[in-house]
Amino acid sequence: MRIKLSDATQLERLLKYLAFDANVIVTQVALDEVEVSFLGSLNTSAQVMQSELRLRLWLAAHPDVIATMHE
Repeated sequence: MRIKLSDATQLERLLKYLAFDANVIVTQVALDEVEVSFLGSLNTSAQVMQSELRLRLWLAAHPDVIATMHE
């Protein structure tokens, strides 16, 4: 799962927010984009759901940023 931000200056904050969980691997793949993957037995649907939930919570605290998710 990849997440692209409208504001590349916010990417470091998103990285830190997503990486707090030891079961999540977050890799920066571009100046404005990260790739998120989960360790363990979550299927693809569960990974997407978890990623969307975490992203929505982060976006609620950063209303000036637009994010898109894609595989």
